[in-house]
Amino acid sequence: MENINTNFIEIILPILAIVLILFIVIKIFTLPINIANNKNLAHNEITTIKILTWCGLFAGITWFIALCLALSYKEQNRNY
Repeated sequence: MENINTNFIEIILPILAIVLILFIVIKIFTLPINIANNKNLAHNEITTIKILTWCGLFAGITWFIALCLALSYKEQNRNY
């Protein structure tokens, strides 16, 4: 019985650790998009930030540009 518990822990814990790390990485990666959406930016500004964020997968510097743009664009007041 002890061997079964040990094998379970040795298999499940690394999988849970990997899933947690991937979740954190995805949340950090999509941070510029979330900031832009929360600030109610114009559609074209959000599109620019999304493109630069996803280009950050290939060229990491564009992610930083997207983050700077998301933080620097002015929030728009929208009346619904």
